[in-house]
Amino acid sequence: MNFMYLDSNTYFIGRWAGIVVFFLLLVDFCIMELFRLRGGIMKQWLASRIYTNKIHGIFSVTILLGAILHAILLVFGHWSNQVSSFPFWMTEGEELRLMFNLGAIAACIMILLSIHGYYHKWFWKKWSHQAWKRTHFWLSILLILIVLVHAVTIGKEMEFIGFSIRG
Repeated sequence: MNFMYLDSNTYFIGRWAGIVVFFLLLVDFCIMELFRLRGGIMKQWLASRIYTNKIHGIFSVTILLGAILHAILLVFGHWSNQVSSFPFWMTEGEELRLMFNLGAIAACIMILLSIHGYYHKWFWKKWSHQAWKRTHFWLSILLILIVLVHAVTIGKEMEFIGFSIRG
């Protein structure tokens, strides 16, 4: 069941949306880690803390929207004949299925991180601020690792690394 016809240019845009999102995810993580590691010095500068959190928020929304674009262009286009209905789970082709489904798991973690970040004050009241930070940090690490495996093994642009299951 093909929801929309996608030509090769749109397929190309979908793949590169994923690469850009992965790059933004790494940059965003590095910005926040730099802020965390330099927190003792930077806490004196309230403006830098506010701007860093705003930049993180902008990056996070951009990453989420880019990931949605990546999924829509590829799941409803190129992969639509191999993907079951929601939650976009691939059931055919064992090697390809595992790597594709890692993308679906990464999307779920992204949504969880978005909720976790947006409602941080509610989580701070239920848990401690330290517990919230640790959870957010480790979920981010897990997300980066899953997206890295997904990109390197299923992404056509990453075939030069030698781990691609598509080549």
